[in-house]
Amino acid sequence: MQATQAAPRSESSFKFPTLSLVGSERSLIGMHILIALVALSIGITLGPFQTFRRAPALQWDMPIFSYYYQALTAHGVLNALVFTTYMIMAISYFVTQRSLERTLKSLKLAWLAFWLMTIGLALAGGAIIAGEASVLYTFYPPMQAHWAFYLGLALVIVGTWLGFLDIGLTYNAWRKDHPGEKVPLAVYGVITNGIMWFTASLGVAIEVLTMLLPMSLGIIDTTDPQVGRILFWFFGHPLVYFWLIPAYISWYTMLPKQLGVRLFSDTMGRLVFLMIMIFAIPIGVHHLYVDPGVSEVAKIFHSIFTFVVAIPSFLTAFNIAATMERGGRKRGAKSLLGWIWHQPWDNPVIVSQYGGMILFIFGGITGIMNASFNMNIALHNTAWVVGHFHTTVAGAVFMTYTSILYWLLPMVRGRKLFAPKLALAQAYLWLIGMFMFGATMGRAGLEGAVRRTDAGAPGAYVPPAAAPWLNWTAVAGMILGISAILLFIVVIGTVFFSKENLEAEPPIHTKAPTDEYASKLFENWKLWIAVVIISNVIMWGPVLWQAFDPVNGFWVLGVPGAAR
Repeated sequence: MQATQAAPRSESSFKFPTLSLVGSERSLIGMHILIALVALSIGITLGPFQTFRRAPALQWDMPIFSYYYQALTAHGVLNALVFTTYMIMAISYFVTQRSLERTLKSLKLAWLAFWLMTIGLALAGGAIIAGEASVLYTFYPPMQAHWAFYLGLALVIVGTWLGFLDIGLTYNAWRKDHPGEKVPLAVYGVITNGIMWFTASLGVAIEVLTMLLPMSLGIIDTTDPQVGRILFWFFGHPLVYFWLIPAYISWYTMLPKQLGVRLFSDTMGRLVFLMIMIFAIPIGVHHLYVDPGVSEVAKIFHSIFTFVVAIPSFLTAFNIAATMERGGRKRGAKSLLGWIWHQPWDNPVIVSQYGGMILFIFGGITGIMNASFNMNIALHNTAWVVGHFHTTVAGAVFMTYTSILYWLLPMVRGRKLFAPKLALAQAYLWLIGMFMFGATMGRAGLEGAVRRTDAGAPGAYVPPAAAPWLNWTAVAGMILGISAILLFIVVIGTVFFSKENLEAEPPIHTKAPTDEYASKLFENWKLWIAVVIISNVIMWGPVLWQAFDPVNGFWVLGVPGAAR
């Protein structure tokens, strides 16, 4: 293993080694990746078995967890909440330090954030394993979990707040030393993600601390499911962009360097991150179209703004495609579309990102359909939503995170990636398997298959027209299971068996382009935070006010100590 350099004591500019990590980086980022992969190893194993359970031709029992909804909760929480959150914090810490060329403002604060998250994970995970928190990853009331589940989630959220606070303090210190200079695009993305995440997670924090935790402790006897759903979806939709922004950071800042070209438009990238920060939150009512406690007016306005948030996706498609064309032309493409074939299709780091982009095209199209007020009535709570969700989170997000893992883990270890051909096969298999899963699960939903239902239970009704499509999802699950095995072979091999020294530098930019104009308004954070606050008060205030009813059920005192 390559020697790690000691971290500097000062907070001033620091020149990081290109082929290794300083000691503080290696331990902090390495521990985040370790927890993320442990959670993923359990959560991802349960995925294929969900398809086997729901396939009429198989109807296999669930391994590890005997109860379907317990397994489904573990699958969602460990994959969509734990794996993503730990990876996001690891990526954010690495990008911030390397791009700004300075260590974190407070390493102690970063470690405090990590341990709060990990203690919270232990509490929530223990409740799930004990069978006391089979409430799925959305944990809607009136379903009730053990108090440890809710307290654990609250600690995870607080831990992320402290982590992003540390990143913000580091950015402020850099800004004082670099007046008038544009912050590198990757860090701009991290900052917008942190602001959006803090704002959005206030909703679920309020839900947990004022409703779910008191209910599970027996402090209150009953609560209001409609208010709970509103508070969750204030958080739930921007949660998707919390996952997605690190993928965008990779596409916008890392992919161009890996292709050996410059991003087509740095300014357009800043606009995309800013638009996501502003528009990701005040659109969550499109998840509540069938809820009777939300007015039709609110649903229509949120529907309109949902289509606005599609604009950053279109801008991203243009910007990244233009950058890919530059890469293809540099590699010798001459014809109109020849640049598509002149890509490094044999590089797992590149292919994982391209695979995520391909799946995201279909995730975006199906998302627009979900957001359509009328069409959503036919799609809501069917397996269609599961297909859409997986092409975004298990598609664009997961494949891009594995791309980052394929160069970041070797840096943590100080050795080359183990078996790159296996990593390449893993990427292609995941692309094929997830495309098949999204298509067949979506079609099953159109044929009437419902989601969040144990379709393999005795007596469960499966529409005959949906049955063959659910069987095909099991085939997709097998392909994805093989891909997951290859992923962990590569990971374990890189950590324990790789012998060759690392040669590739991290794809990090330390300077923003000086020959491309970007208004100083982009970093006027007081202005944009005010816009975020005002827009959400306007869009969510009436929704919450209409649903809130403290007299008839929101806060009915129970028997103190009557905890679950």
